[in-house]
Amino acid sequence: MIELLRFQNLRPAQSISGEERDQIGLPLYPDPGLSALANDLIDAADRGQHDALFTRFQDTGNVLTDLTKADPAVRLLYDWLNFKARPIRLADFKTLVAALRCDKRFDLERAWRLFADNLLFAIHADRLAANYCLDYQLLVRICHLIRATLDRTDDSFAVKPDVTDALIAQLLEQSLLIPPGAIFSRCPSKCRKIGGNPLPNPNPTLADATTPPQTPTPTPSDDPCHCECDTECKPPVDHRVCIRPYMGDLFLIREELARYEAGELADIENILAGEAKVRHHRMLNRTEASLELESTTETSTERDHSVAEKFTLQEEVKSTAEQRTNLDAGVTATLKYGDSVTVTPHANVTANWAKSQSQSLARGYAKDVVDRAVTKLAEKTRRLQITKTLREVEEINQHSIKNDDPTAVHRAGLYFWVNKVTHAQVMNYGRHMMFDLIVPEPAATFKTLFARKQASDVAVEQPKKPDITVAKINMSGYGELLAKYGIASTEALEPPDPMIFIQFALSGNIPKPDGNKSMAFSSHDIKSPEIPDGYRATKLSYDVRCSSGHPATTGDKDEVAVSVNIADFNIFTQSLNEYKSGGGKTNQDWSAAGEHVLKGEEGSIAASFAGFSSVALALNASFTIQVELKAEAFDKWRLKIYNAIMSDYLRKLEAWEQAKAPKASLFAIKGRNPFLNREIERNELKRHVIAALMGNYFAGIGAMMERVQPCGYPAIDFVQLEKDAPLIQFFEQVFEWEYLTYLFYHSMWARKCKWPELIDEDSGDPLFDKFLTAGATRVQVPVRPGMEHVFTWFLATGQIWGSSGEPPLPGDDEFVAMIQELKEARQGDYDERPGLVDVTKGSNVLALHDSGYYWDAVGAVPNKLLLDNDRDREILINYKVYRIVKVEQAKAGDTTKWNITINEPYPDASAADHKHATGAVFVGAPWEVVMPTQLVYLRNPKDALPTYPLS
Repeated sequence: MIELLRFQNLRPAQSISGEERDQIGLPLYPDPGLSALANDLIDAADRGQHDALFTRFQDTGNVLTDLTKADPAVRLLYDWLNFKARPIRLADFKTLVAALRCDKRFDLERAWRLFADNLLFAIHADRLAANYCLDYQLLVRICHLIRATLDRTDDSFAVKPDVTDALIAQLLEQSLLIPPGAIFSRCPSKCRKIGGNPLPNPNPTLADATTPPQTPTPTPSDDPCHCECDTECKPPVDHRVCIRPYMGDLFLIREELARYEAGELADIENILAGEAKVRHHRMLNRTEASLELESTTETSTERDHSVAEKFTLQEEVKSTAEQRTNLDAGVTATLKYGDSVTVTPHANVTANWAKSQSQSLARGYAKDVVDRAVTKLAEKTRRLQITKTLREVEEINQHSIKNDDPTAVHRAGLYFWVNKVTHAQVMNYGRHMMFDLIVPEPAATFKTLFARKQASDVAVEQPKKPDITVAKINMSGYGELLAKYGIASTEALEPPDPMIFIQFALSGNIPKPDGNKSMAFSSHDIKSPEIPDGYRATKLSYDVRCSSGHPATTGDKDEVAVSVNIADFNIFTQSLNEYKSGGGKTNQDWSAAGEHVLKGEEGSIAASFAGFSSVALALNASFTIQVELKAEAFDKWRLKIYNAIMSDYLRKLEAWEQAKAPKASLFAIKGRNPFLNREIERNELKRHVIAALMGNYFAGIGAMMERVQPCGYPAIDFVQLEKDAPLIQFFEQVFEWEYLTYLFYHSMWARKCKWPELIDEDSGDPLFDKFLTAGATRVQVPVRPGMEHVFTWFLATGQIWGSSGEPPLPGDDEFVAMIQELKEARQGDYDERPGLVDVTKGSNVLALHDSGYYWDAVGAVPNKLLLDNDRDREILINYKVYRIVKVEQAKAGDTTKWNITINEPYPDASAADHKHATGAVFVGAPWEVVMPTQLVYLRNPKDALPTYPLS
């Protein structure tokens, strides 16, 4: 396989002889001298004088915009040649000349100089491709044609007897030679920036006053050393870079694979005599996940019931008054679980009064009842959910080294790095118009497209990493967030209530003590229900009611004191004292309601009441505790949501990686064919270059509609196709993409956030690795010969295909045939030559006949320039390429027979009338190129590294 590494070198200025100059092209002006304008332009010292001379030329009315004042013969020749297909046949030319008539006053040299001056002015004013501009080059060629081929009479012309088709073709095709110094450099002024291109400011804060303020790119971290690429979707940049074309020789380095050879020593494997080594390599990738849930609830009820009764009857002699008081203080709590939680603690102080009177008969009755109920609640529910994903990929290799033969000696296995050796030769592909462009990160688009292609090749689409942080999760939008990532909301993921209210109450009934004495009372601590974990108490609301018995029905020394406390503060205190205020007080109804700020208590809150009283007393209090969610608990819930989303992402990512892993393991050979890698490199650079020329990345390009009625099949948008077709033809045909030249620069020229990604690649192809890790690339694009004016018109106006805007048709000079594009796509870098070649086996002289290629029809001598240009040029005969040593005329006077000497004897059988083609010119001597590879070779006497061509 032949590889081409492309580079260019500007053609240096050369001094050539007058004979060579005449063979290179046609002079712009007639002999013996130039026009006055041309002489003044050559003597001008700077561009300012040039501009002034052309301005004066325009002001004097010498600029031609039509041929109304031209000689009729010139007008007829111009119209005919402007539309006549090439090549011009002598018979057709004679027919036209027979109809030519001219003015007797026609001065050929005067008209010639005027046409030449107008061509210089058109070059200076960039009017060569303007709609209103005449083809001044054709007018100058017509003057050459009239002088070289026609004999003039009074008012007519006749064709000279020695005129041939070759002479007419040469006069119409040869380049026009502009006198040195007649034009200045035409570098576009808009490409020149006043003050040059300054270096980027490393510290934007120190920018001068003329520098616009720069908005810093926000980073997702507060770390000042955090470096991450800005992934925000930005609008495309619509801007055309400045392109400055130039002319130069296109050089290519052609490399042909020669052989592979052992390089540096990579490893040594020693084994002693009588020793045997066996190594087992086992690679196992196992994934297993299981989930098991279990809950238990049990319910049981036990009940005991017993009754004991006693009855006595006795006679009494006197009347007896009996009074019995029972005091019972305690706490009863009732709990109910369900949709809501209700906790009602009660503190009871009860007094039972029984009074009987009997004169002679006393009755006594006692009954004990014990009723015990024990309820146990335990619910047993076993829900077993097991999810197992088991995937194993196992590769077992066995590597054994045996040196246990009785006659064995110590051995050593030598492993060498393998180097690739190629034969390189510089080739000159001739003069081309070219331009340079710097492409940043040339592989960026390819990597993104390749990653998406890989993701689409597997059954599971590559999951996108969730763009969330814990701080972005809130209670109002968490449901949409879970739905976005395909996660079902469960009870465990529901957000906690930001605020909860806990209610409880206490009450007490204190009977009137005996004997008008005061009795003290107090309750045990009544605890509120537990405040849930993650909450803290913030506010208390309370309502306390207390009523006393009527003091007027008792003595005049009654007293009451009662207080209610909760947490560490008192909320209710009341008292009655007849010692101080005198008797006759009425019953008291006290109440208190209000709110109190709590201190963030957790757990449970205790409440109690206490006091003393000589009258009956009833107390009732209710409490409402407001608890709020703590910030730590809220963050914990947000973290739970975040972990659920990320765990689901990691699970999907693992499934995706597992889905694509088997496909990757099918390829035993690393990477792809280097030839295909070169195609990828050229196509990706071509994509960037065309985008730079267009000023956008193919915006609006594409004439296919994805789904079209009635069946939803893709179909062509013919309106869009009419717009796209000329554009596609322009960029595919105006440039010689097969000669694209590029040089990869280090990753230091990429964005800093991409440095870790571009640090290394290992595709098995060193040049492709450079493409993948390049920070920038210098690209040189050659323009197809003959398309220079189309390209410069595009640079000047932005319009494709010249002033008409229409692609060329067959017969036009710019038309590129389909067969030509196919040849170039298949490395057909050879030009067909006229004539046939006779070859003789063992001889290095080829006999060319029926060819006037090397004959100068104008000078009637062998074309020395063409003879010299073909020295060291490729010549293709019967599928094989040879190098031309020299070309000589076979027989003096015979303009169609030539002897071509090649660099080696012709190896095949003798034959006549071979077609032949020529290619590039060999430059300098060939050399060998040694390139390291990642291959390792175990040296042994039987297996040698290959040498090409393989036998």
